[in-house]
Amino acid sequence: MDIVYQLVQGMSGLPAQESRLARFFLENFAQIPESTMEELAIRAGVSPATLQRFARSIGCDDINDFLGKVRYQQQESSPQAWPGATGILGDATWVEPGELQKLATHAGIGRDIVERFSHSTGKESSGDILSQIRARLNEFSQQESRVAQTILDDVGFAASATIDQLATAAGVSPATITRFARAAGCDDIRDLRMKLAQSSQPASQGTLPEPWREKLNGVQSALNSQLSELSPAALARAAQVLKRAAATHIFSAGAADTPFAGELQYRLLTLGYPANLCQDAALMAITASMLGTGQALVIFCAHAAENALLAAVHQARRKGADIVIIGQQAGALVQQQDILLPVMDARYGYLLMIDLICESLAK
Repeated sequence: MDIVYQLVQGMSGLPAQESRLARFFLENFAQIPESTMEELAIRAGVSPATLQRFARSIGCDDINDFLGKVRYQQQESSPQAWPGATGILGDATWVEPGELQKLATHAGIGRDIVERFSHSTGKESSGDILSQIRARLNEFSQQESRVAQTILDDVGFAASATIDQLATAAGVSPATITRFARAAGCDDIRDLRMKLAQSSQPASQGTLPEPWREKLNGVQSALNSQLSELSPAALARAAQVLKRAAATHIFSAGAADTPFAGELQYRLLTLGYPANLCQDAALMAITASMLGTGQALVIFCAHAAENALLAAVHQARRKGADIVIIGQQAGALVQQQDILLPVMDARYGYLLMIDLICESLAK
């Protein structure tokens, strides 16, 4: 029995939990013989009974029989017998498509199984998504070609854009975007965005574990969306307001906003700009009543503002203070004369906005 072949078959033919186990063993093939059943169960996040059931489902008598077959396969596929085998088996998730095909040929695995395995690990055997789109430009319909060209012209935008934003940029309907994603070999628009984000990453990110890459892709997508919504003119106005203000007062709408409000206060103080932080509703009202022309009020608002904050901001506005609002759900807080700096991610988005403001002040 070729155990690698059985594991790859299991990727597509077993129930969901056992399919994940097959993938886990492929990803950690080199370390399997060195682990006990209990250690494998802990690392895989399953019970020993599940491991035993999995071993039988891929044709082994029990988990010990499975471990023995893994040891035998590694001995048969030594570096001398098959150059590069150890590296491929030791970290199957990051195998390049060409090397994965060598593994498949050695194990007698069909091309369709390799393609399904490649898709499940984000490694399409026919190359990255941009290469696939370029190669098929002449095969797409006229509408799909417009989507393809829009993506190729600005991959960063396409990787973070909503389906409506991408449709507007390409001059097509949202339904065309969905059809294009499938025509390009993706499951849906979300899968297309993920692959576009991966294709635009530096090559070094390919060594990151999958959960880290997913987190990084999510943050990158949110920050890309935030920058696409941010007006450079609004950012410049905000910097000018803070630069000329006699003092800057910073209100935080909730506990989640307070650390970032404190960060902005610290950064302003280190740059030599007077800054005061206020987070209590009663103190906000008192502070707002004392503001006037030549003073700036910055509000961090990740959630809908409460009445106390709305009243304080309205009072500061009537007194002539300049208002800068940084947040996701500014809503009723914003009026035409105010400066709105939108944030798409309450954590990284706030930090990015603070960096941009302070860099503008430092110029």
